[in-house]
Order: sequence, then C-alpha cells, then structure tokens
Amino acid sequence: MKHSLPLAALLLASSLVPAAPALAAEGEAVQAQPVESTTSSTSDTTTENLAPIPPAVQKTMDKLFTLQPELKKLTIVMSQSQEDSGRFSISLSNRKPEEQGNQKGASNADLMFDTKTGELLRLNLNIWEWASDKSPSLKLTYESADKFLTEWLGTEERKKFGKPKSNSGGSSSIDNEDGTQTTWSERTADFPLMLNGIPVEGNVGPRISVDSFGHVTSYSYDPIDLDKITVPKPDTALSVEEIKQKIATADSVSLSYVEAQPEEYSRSMDNTKTKPVLRYDFYNFGYYQPQTGKAVDTMSGKELADEQSKPTPNKKVELSPKGQQLIVRSEEEAKQLLAKVFDNKDAVAKLRIEERRGMAWEKESPQQVYHFSTEDDQTYASVAADKKTGQVQYVSLQLNTDQKAQPAKVTQDEAFATARNFLEKYASPSATQLKWTGFTYPERELPSWVDKSKLPEGLTEHQPKEYSFFFYETYQGVPIMDRTYQVSVDNQTGNIVSFSLTTPKDKLDLPDSKDIVTKEQALEAFLKNKSPKLQYVWPQYFDQRAPAPILVYAWDYSEGYGYVDALTGQYIIVPNERDEE
Repeated sequence: MKHSLPLAALLLASSLVPAAPALAAEGEAVQAQPVESTTSSTSDTTTENLAPIPPAVQKTMDKLFTLQPELKKLTIVMSQSQEDSGRFSISLSNRKPEEQGNQKGASNADLMFDTKTGELLRLNLNIWEWASDKSPSLKLTYESADKFLTEWLGTEERKKFGKPKSNSGGSSSIDNEDGTQTTWSERTADFPLMLNGIPVEGNVGPRISVDSFGHVTSYSYDPIDLDKITVPKPDTALSVEEIKQKIATADSVSLSYVEAQPEEYSRSMDNTKTKPVLRYDFYNFGYYQPQTGKAVDTMSGKELADEQSKPTPNKKVELSPKGQQLIVRSEEEAKQLLAKVFDNKDAVAKLRIEERRGMAWEKESPQQVYHFSTEDDQTYASVAADKKTGQVQYVSLQLNTDQKAQPAKVTQDEAFATARNFLEKYASPSATQLKWTGFTYPERELPSWVDKSKLPEGLTEHQPKEYSFFFYETYQGVPIMDRTYQVSVDNQTGNIVSFSLTTPKDKLDLPDSKDIVTKEQALEAFLKNKSPKLQYVWPQYFDQRAPAPILVYAWDYSEGYGYVDALTGQYIIVPNERDEE
C-alpha cells in the first residue's frame, strides 16, 4: 500500500479530532481545520497532523480533483507543512477509525506540494476498486500518461518534454484476512526534459504510472529553474559519422553461442520457439565526450582511463568437474543446503524462514525461491531452484549488511582459486573447457557537487565487498551464453557469498564456427543499423542533482537490441512481446 505514513497511524490521528471533511464536489474548496490547542500532547499532535492548507495548495487541489474524481470519495486524515523543505503533504483515506484494522476495501492517496507556489510534486493513489494483477500495455500507458500530462500542465508546457518511454513497471500486493491476496499492477512512463531539441536522461522530467484500466496511479515532477542553469551547447559536437569512427571498433564485438535463442522474448518462455545460434554482439553501452569520442564518467564528467572503458577479455580455464548435483524441494532442504555450501555454520544456524507470500508473477515463474533471515535482520539468505526438478540455480548469503566496507584482505587470485575449486565440485560434467571474466568495482570518489553532509545517515562509503567471477562453457573455444556459472567471494573472509549454476545438459547441437563472417564484417552490419545520438545526462546522487547537465554521445537502442548472425552476417532484432502489448 502507498503511504507516506502508516495507515494505522493516520487513522489514529483522525480519531482524535473532529472528522475531517470528505472531499468536496468539483470546484468547491476543501480545507482541513486545525483543532483548538490544549495543554495535552495528544492535542498538540492532532493540531500538527491537520495543519491549515495554504491557498496556493488549495487551488492546485481543486484542479487535481477535477482530473482525478476518485479523490472526492476520500477524506483528509493528515495535512502537514515541512518547513525545512518548503513542502506541504496531505494524506487521504476512505477508512473510518473503527475500520482501521481491516485493509480490505481500503483506498488512500498521498499528495505533496510546493508550499509557496502550490505546485504538485507528488501524487500516489491506491484505490481498492482499481486492483488488478494485469499490467497495462505500452500503448495504453503512453496514451493515458500523455493525456494526463497535457491536461495537467497545458499544451504549451507539455512541449518542454519529449515522447514518453517506459523502462519499468511493477506491482504491490496485500494479504487479506480471508487468505486471499489483492494486487495492483502498473507501468511507468518517463517524459524526458528537452534542451536544445535533445532529450535529458536522469529522471528530470515528469514520471507517471498507469494501471491496466488507464487510471493514473502516480505522478512526480520537480520543476527546474532553467534560467539559472548553464546548458552545454551541441554546436561543437562531432557529426554522427565522425563519432562512429572514434568509438566503434572491432574490440567492441564479441562472438558467442546461444543454445536456445528465442524467436521472440515473451512472458512465458515455455511456448516460445528457440533455435541454436552463433552470434556477434556489440557491447558498447558507455557515454562519450562529443568533441573527442573519449569515454566519460557521467557522475563527474571526467574522461575514463583506457582500461576502464575497454571490455574485459575472457580468459581460458580448464576443469575436471565432479558433477555433484544440488537438489532442493523444501524450505528445510534449502536451509540444509545453506549449511552445506557456506563455511559459516553459526550464521546459517540462526536463520529463520521468512513468512511471506509471493507476488502474483512468482506463481507463474519456473523458479521456487526460499527466503531466510536472522531475527536482527543482519543476515539474509535465499535459494532458488527449478520447480519441476529441484535443481538449484542460485544461492546467496548476505552477512552484516550494515557494516562499513573495509579494504580487501583477500587478493583476486586467491578469490579466483576459491571460485574455481567450488565450480569444479558442482559444475556440469560438460564444463571442462571454460572462459571466465572477473568483475571488480574500483572505488570512485564522490563528485565535487555532492554535499556529504546532506547524505542519509549511516550511508557507507562505496567500496567493493566481493569479487564476482562469471564462467562460460565453451564449444570450439566460443562461450555458450546459456551455460553460465557465477561465483562471488567475500574480499574480507575469502568465503563464497553467492553462486549460480546452469542446469546440466548432455546434448550439444551447435553450428560450426569455422566458416563465419569476421568481426569487422559484423561491426559493419551493426553500424548500418545502429547509430549514436546526442543526449544530455543530468547526474544525480540520492536526492542531490549536479549543477548542470552533461552533453554526451550514446548509442541509440530505442528500437531494441539486436545481434549479427555470424553465419549469414544478417542483423537481427528479436521482438519483445512486452513491447507489443
């Protein structure tokens, strides 16, 4: 449920004061009246929870209730001024005090405004009648979000933002007393701010969520005073063709097998047709300085060193795998597995099974996931296994998550030896010839524009806590991407903290890699179908934003991600069912 404060607390507050008015009909004012102050602390709290609504905020609310009529059915249970941030927040609900213990049928809303201007900054709606576990289509999301934005801001103001795009969605659920579950699903559309006709990345435009009925369920937008911002000009940027020559090289092209390449990416892969392919992929997702083509760190705007911007080459390793299988079919077996594979029996002994109900999508997932934690919430563990076979696919153990990271006590070579020895025990018998890539995340200093004194309390400095290694089975020396193993090792203790295993397979039927197009030919095919584009990136760190956006070149993947068939040289984009809904 979406609340800035727990619903029970809001309803308790409302039970201590005269009932707040239900929202008025269209055009009528809604005013939360303060209660006469007394010497009791209860009355003081009550007065604070129902602060008078500023006129500027009231005017915005009247307009909002016209566009969102469902709000008129709710009652104000909290109105509060946040003087330190200059914001005014309001919570509404349809629940009476005596109904506060029962969530079934509950609807609520949270609103946040700029106190002085009355500008709407946040809107969150959770309406009981809108419950559905079905996600909206992209088409419905874009149309509903665009309609609301145009009506809310006006036609001229809407022109400041580009076409919406959706990279996220989700759902929330509650467990009812009768054992049923109620779910709300939504998809989010982001509207990029446009500067000099170029979109700005970095969540600086409006963000709107829509449900499967086309209702707007959330809105957020913090306006920026662009008159005080120095925006880099695009005039001096190299042309697209010039920048291609500087940033696209054969080193960015990688060859791999996929045993089961889908003809279409869909929600249910069980009915999706697949085929084995040998493919070239173009790995180049960075940002580039538009005058030089040098890779840049968008948090600081500084150019990256060559070793930071180049892909890590795969290295060979030979194994004599024992092929020991890990099988889990129950929570008890999952806990026994944790004790078996992790060298920390004391921590595992304190784990308890988390009482939780899975989200709606988990019921359709081919995976069964078991979750564990300790009473003090300092240790977490999870085990994922195939529902049909019990074959373990992923295991993790997180210890003392609130401890500050320390410099590594274990070298990468020592960690690799641990990972290799573990894999030799549990990898599939076919995993004799592997290629591997190791990932370490170097510590980076915070950009100069970040005020450390304003960061959340308890925030630890970013330092890597583990080494992560990815291993790929090979055929004719080429990695097979659907036969991937991952092992992560704690850099303090040298113990394994997580791993994933591929399902053992005996049959291997892959194309021959001897007579294929070259990397250079594959790169040419990519460049005929992909181009970099200019965009602004506005860096953010928590709730702090950089003083100005950065102008960069980045590859355009708005039409999807494709690969080059190594046998034919053809560029192929695999349709995504989710994008077509």
